[in-house]
Amino acid sequence: ALGSMTASLAWVDGIANPIARVADQAWSDSQTCGGKPCSPSNQFCAKPFVNAPTYHLMDQHGCAENDPNGPVFDPVHGVFHHFYQIHLAAPPGHGPDYGHFVSKDFVSWAAMPVAIWNGLDASAWPPRATPYDNQAIFTGSAAVVEGAGPGGEGPGIVQIYPGLCNKADWPACETGTLLAQAVPADYASDPLLANWTKPSYNPIMENTQRDPSTPWQTPSGEWRLRTFNSMVYGSASSKDLLAGKWYEIGKSDDFRQCECPSVYPLPAATPGTEAAYEEARRAGMPDTVHKTSCGGDWWQLGSYDPGAPRSVGSFKPTPGWEDLFAQKRIDQGNFYASKDNEYPTLAGGKRRINWGWATVPPASAQTLPREVTFNAEARALQQYPIEEIAGLRAAAAFDRHGVAVRGSVGLGVPAGVARQAELLVSFALPSESATFGVRIGGSSSGDGIGCSVNYTAGAANASVACGGVRDSLPLLARETSVELRVFADWTFVEAYFQRGRVAITAKAAFSPDTVASLTSNVTVAADVSLFPMKSIWVNPDKVRAAPRVYK
Repeated sequence: ALGSMTASLAWVDGIANPIARVADQAWSDSQTCGGKPCSPSNQFCAKPFVNAPTYHLMDQHGCAENDPNGPVFDPVHGVFHHFYQIHLAAPPGHGPDYGHFVSKDFVSWAAMPVAIWNGLDASAWPPRATPYDNQAIFTGSAAVVEGAGPGGEGPGIVQIYPGLCNKADWPACETGTLLAQAVPADYASDPLLANWTKPSYNPIMENTQRDPSTPWQTPSGEWRLRTFNSMVYGSASSKDLLAGKWYEIGKSDDFRQCECPSVYPLPAATPGTEAAYEEARRAGMPDTVHKTSCGGDWWQLGSYDPGAPRSVGSFKPTPGWEDLFAQKRIDQGNFYASKDNEYPTLAGGKRRINWGWATVPPASAQTLPREVTFNAEARALQQYPIEEIAGLRAAAAFDRHGVAVRGSVGLGVPAGVARQAELLVSFALPSESATFGVRIGGSSSGDGIGCSVNYTAGAANASVACGGVRDSLPLLARETSVELRVFADWTFVEAYFQRGRVAITAKAAFSPDTVASLTSNVTVAADVSLFPMKSIWVNPDKVRAAPRVYK
């Protein structure tokens, strides 16, 4: 029913700046699209944004955005689906709803029509009213469930979301929130899953709180999820989940009350630390990550025991690893409400990928997809852009080893290139204390951003900063260099220190004369590469026609 909508979206291909396609920008409230009520046939708040990020996922409907929602890989068609909170709503709601992007390779992405509307099932025409969620669709989660595939065969996707209700239209509405499910309406014949339907059994739970976590399955086969208020819900089996049969288990004292929670198994070893990981595994290390969003995004590691069916289970510190049960900030910068899921690797394995809401101009964006790994040697989770991001690189504008850096050393790249680029630097640790880093920016006052490492010779930690945001970087005694990888994309940067042992998302203003330089107060040697980055945007037909890459 929404297939015709894809033809009307403003698509741009190629490596040039897609954001130059429009010059005007108009804001509207969440119920108004182009001066008329928003609806499945009218879903553009305004023209797409100009002077905006071009290789990060960002709304292409001219609407503001926030949290990532239910990111997932479709095992049926081999497509990655990334949903997000798009700031529009059909009357009488206030929004947000479920925006939608698709890709087959993590490199080329297409913007899609809104996937899940408040108060409407848009898989048919005219849309069918769903009064139980007519105010908004808040942050949901996706699960791949056996039996959810086409015709009830094989694995397929189920979205579980919090619908906001009002008592006048839904008399059972007491808390203002309930849980509901959405599934592909035409799974076999709709490879990009443009059409989502809300089964007749909805809602699955009444009078809940928001933010259902990605469901996890216990050894007994029971599915569980937790919500903002630490309440745990269950479904006895995959068959029951697909029938919308859920029940309240109870409140967990071990899962703190916070937004956008997630519970998932300890991820794989950070590359290069496999031996330490295996030694720690044999001795007994944490087995579970618990992530929450409260004044920032945080994660903690511990041991999870699911207990018997219909019990909340337990999440406790792991003996010998008690320090990792303390809340650790994921990203000290403009990063919030992150959402993760399990994804396939190019080699056919599995990995955990986390996406964040980048609270940056002009109206927010999604961070790069970050693979989460565990470094047992550093006793820390690490997060690093997935390997596929290298597919966005154009030919290197600068690539040199052994650059001697003292003071400020310009890289000599053409003006403007560095504001849409990846800068990868490996600094050799000097024998004396030093402050070294990079600067990306132009000549205007307040333009650009600097990212630095304040290193004390022999110390176990270094102070790192980017755009005034600071964190502490653990260093291993055997390490002889520090890697700094910075992605600049028009209005902000993502900076990764030591392969993501620290990550910082920071706003930045880049002028047309933006250049890149290295800085240090003592002489240090650096290996440096700077890559212009291509646009991610293609149209849905290109994604549909692309060959399958992942199993």
